[in-house]
Amino acid sequence: MPNSPTRSTSSFFLSRRFFPLFWVQFLGAFNDNLYKNAMIMLIAFQLSQSDEQTGLYITLAAGIFILPFFLFSAFAGQIADHFPKSVLIRKIKLAEILIMATGVLGLMSLQLEWLFVSLFLMGTQSAFFGPIKYSILPEVLKEDQLLRGNGWFSGSTFIAILLGTIAGGSGVVLENGTVWVSMAVMAVAIVGYIASLMVPETSQQTASVKIDKNIFRSTWQIIHSCRGYSQSFFSVMAISWFWFIGAVLLSQIPTFVKYTLQANEDVVVAFLTMFSVGIAVGSGLVSKLSKKKVNLTYHPALLLMMSLLLVFSVLVADSIMGQSAVRDSGVLMGLGEFLTLWPESLSLVFMFVLAVVGGAYIVPLYTYLQIKTPQGTRARMIAVNNIVNAFLMVLSSVLIMVGYMFDLTLPAMLLILAVFNVLIAVLFYLKRALYNESESVSE
Repeated sequence: MPNSPTRSTSSFFLSRRFFPLFWVQFLGAFNDNLYKNAMIMLIAFQLSQSDEQTGLYITLAAGIFILPFFLFSAFAGQIADHFPKSVLIRKIKLAEILIMATGVLGLMSLQLEWLFVSLFLMGTQSAFFGPIKYSILPEVLKEDQLLRGNGWFSGSTFIAILLGTIAGGSGVVLENGTVWVSMAVMAVAIVGYIASLMVPETSQQTASVKIDKNIFRSTWQIIHSCRGYSQSFFSVMAISWFWFIGAVLLSQIPTFVKYTLQANEDVVVAFLTMFSVGIAVGSGLVSKLSKKKVNLTYHPALLLMMSLLLVFSVLVADSIMGQSAVRDSGVLMGLGEFLTLWPESLSLVFMFVLAVVGGAYIVPLYTYLQIKTPQGTRARMIAVNNIVNAFLMVLSSVLIMVGYMFDLTLPAMLLILAVFNVLIAVLFYLKRALYNESESVSE
């Protein structure tokens, strides 16, 4: 009797070749967000003296964390293609323990300098792990398992981000919160290192890859060389556009909830939860339904669905502004009250469905990127993907700030984003010659 889908999925997840890798990446994402959000709460409520100073410090923290992705991703990609990735993972996870020790020093002393230094080191560690995270999967999994592996990775990353955000933000404000968070980040780092020891050995290494220590020259050269792989680079740009949309939504959900929906922080958490769970659901569904084929044919339609859902979310939410009782009361709605508000509460449903579509969009692109990139170049292509991702995420923040400077409302900017997303869908369709054949994944 053939194995049932449930048994097959369970045996794959618990397999020696995937299970340790899953926990290495999940615990890393969780720990990053646990620490970052604990730090943000400390800045907001203890380490800053004004709204302007709070905004400056938090913006600076975001920039410090993402800067290493620009500086070191190319260098990290070269190293990942040159040395066995299993060895690099263990060294990186060992470094995480030392970095978190620096973070604990910052948390316990409440000195911004130590907090920022540890945040930069965390970003550096993530930048070095990034090219390995997705490029090692084709080395340890069979090709017919790649979609499932990418589905688990993509979906669980957002769940880890959500859990880390909630745990860090709520844990640090408890009595002796810095002690609890310090113990947690160290414990998670240690468990992550133990998991790395169980990652299967990989012997692949491309000795011919030259490691250029000039980070600016290597970044330019790696982007230039990887553009030669047109199908892979197409995936990079398509993935990066998703992160552009995701960065806008995740960064602006609190503003959208408070000023457009006129609801409190419980509703913010509900939106973040629905977004994270939706990505996980979409990632799981597409990996299950796609079976053994990577098919990008429907991706323009997925982008159009995202735009439509974004428009619906804005339209039903914006109708609250016409309700004088809600607008004039000056009291933000709680989650219970918001859920009873019709049809405005549908914006939460639309956000969930949008995230499901996003999960279905992103997983095949990562798999397509892995398949279409030659084995000895794969880590460097993932590094290019991380660089472009980081650039578009920063660009999204800049454009949002410009929009506010020109007195655009957030709903108006979200509608503009929906229009641009339609244009990207059209461009995706016009580039269909790059992906017009479904990629059969061999046994």
